[in-house]
Amino acid sequence: MPQAITHILIGIILIELFREYIIKSNSKFPRYYILIVAIGSVLPDIDMLVFYLLSFWEYTYEQIHGTFTHSLWFPIIFLGIGLLFKYNNFNLKFVSKKHLKLSSIFFILSLMSLLHITLDLLVYNVIYPFYPIKYFPLGFNLINYFPENIKEHIFPTIDGILLLFWILWMEFKLKISRYF
Repeated sequence: MPQAITHILIGIILIELFREYIIKSNSKFPRYYILIVAIGSVLPDIDMLVFYLLSFWEYTYEQIHGTFTHSLWFPIIFLGIGLLFKYNNFNLKFVSKKHLKLSSIFFILSLMSLLHITLDLLVYNVIYPFYPIKYFPLGFNLINYFPENIKEHIFPTIDGILLLFWILWMEFKLKISRYF
């Protein structure tokens, strides 16, 4: 499975590219949303906390991780909450003060959860997209197409490449060195 940093960097890079080339406006898409992207990118792995708690009662990693929070229901819940906030025009003062919308926050959580699930589906092992309604395992496990002796090095290499891209983006596009 991709590591947390892989999920976060892919989410941040994709949303930053979307923000830069599609939205093209800082006011319509403030950088505060990048924090929401980072949180949403690893949110499905919150089941690890559940695993740590339930392991005292001899639940196994396989019984907990990759089940409900890695099903399609998880992003659908966030999408539904986002739609409720959007059509009820509800927002919190703190959120509005930062030029954010609660509906957009939940849409981002939904999208990033779906991205997380998709990465896990493509790269490593299986997910159960309709859990708990249907116990249907699905996964492409692309990591198995690499030779055994380099499998353990794939994710650190991907993380390094993504981090390097992000740092270069921050410097050349956002001129981050001006802040130091």
